[in-house]
Amino acid sequence: MVKVSGLDLESKVAVSPLNFHPEVRASMKLPSEVIIHDTTLREGEQTPGVVFRPEDKLEIARMLDKVGIQQIEAGFPAASQGEREALRRLVKEGLNAKIFGFARAVKSDIDEVIKCDTFGLVLSFPPSDMHLKYKLRMTREQYLERAVELVEYAKAHGLYITYSAEDSTRTDLEFLKKVFRSVIDAGCDRARIVDTLGCIHPTAMRFLVRQVKEALPPGTPIEVHCHNDHGLGLANSLAALEEGASVISSVVNGLGERAGVTPTEEVILALHNLYGYTTFRTEHLYELCKLVERVSNIKIHPAKPVSGSNIFAHVSGVHQHAVIVNPVTYEPYPPELVGQRRRLVIGKLSGRHAIKAKLEELGVKVSDELLTKITEAVKAASEERKSALSDEEFLRLVDLVVKEHGNQ
Repeated sequence: MVKVSGLDLESKVAVSPLNFHPEVRASMKLPSEVIIHDTTLREGEQTPGVVFRPEDKLEIARMLDKVGIQQIEAGFPAASQGEREALRRLVKEGLNAKIFGFARAVKSDIDEVIKCDTFGLVLSFPPSDMHLKYKLRMTREQYLERAVELVEYAKAHGLYITYSAEDSTRTDLEFLKKVFRSVIDAGCDRARIVDTLGCIHPTAMRFLVRQVKEALPPGTPIEVHCHNDHGLGLANSLAALEEGASVISSVVNGLGERAGVTPTEEVILALHNLYGYTTFRTEHLYELCKLVERVSNIKIHPAKPVSGSNIFAHVSGVHQHAVIVNPVTYEPYPPELVGQRRRLVIGKLSGRHAIKAKLEELGVKVSDELLTKITEAVKAASEERKSALSDEEFLRLVDLVVKEHGNQ
């Protein structure tokens, strides 16, 4: 992690300097390193309509590795032959990222992960009373007995174990702490707090992480996996980080069950710009998002942070003029930081400065008199058709104005 002020005109990153105010930083318990545990290949495939073939998973995994993602939760091998094939191929790919397999609290599931020779296991077992009563049909005592037994079994086979306590945020707090203590004592390596229904808010998440952290041996890594049902996936992940959680589970483009999961690309951008963690190769984020969009066939919303088509598109003439002078006026970070590009959208609200800049971009030179007439024509055309003009439409309009008024 590097120290930054928040306003770095050389790199064009211009976020609020209050993020780095000493009093603000002192209120947080940030870890020295943040691990991204990406689960696009497992949770992302639980998005309705999404199916990844083994070759799709390999392509995405290579791109995740290129970005610098440290861990990849690559699939649920007990689910199908295709899942097992993909996991084995990923293990043999020789990526820098460590590969994890996913399993329920069933020995046969764990056996399938063991056969794939992965580095780690994500063992999912919900301790909430709702799940105990309606899904698992067991007592708390029976739950603890099975949890410890399975952790010991997986550990005996040399796996790094993340214990994923599904529905953590609706689990009795004292029982949750007891569960985590029990599995850590049995050999589990990491405790994963799971907000399965996206139903906690950031202040409560900080409280929960603090409580779990204090209940476990010092230095025990804590991971969070936050769903987005209330639009708080990223906020809750960052709140957990501020309380000392060092691992964030996330999914590219925010895919996942229902409203999805904390987006990987948004976490990385926030870590880089707002907290000063600069180890990830952010310039590949847009490429990663577009790859997952293509493979998943789930379109990215135009206003989506990092990867949306509109986030570096400037429409208002006032904004366009200011961005032409210095982009930091209306961009908190440059498009190049995430592999995007800036666009001036030519239409009703565009002024002379934007029209001139667009003409220069397209290699067209005109007089000041023609510039004024072109600007007027653009406004009229855009208002008439109730939309902006593409570059091709803009050039056709310029040709018409030049022919009508001559190259003045």
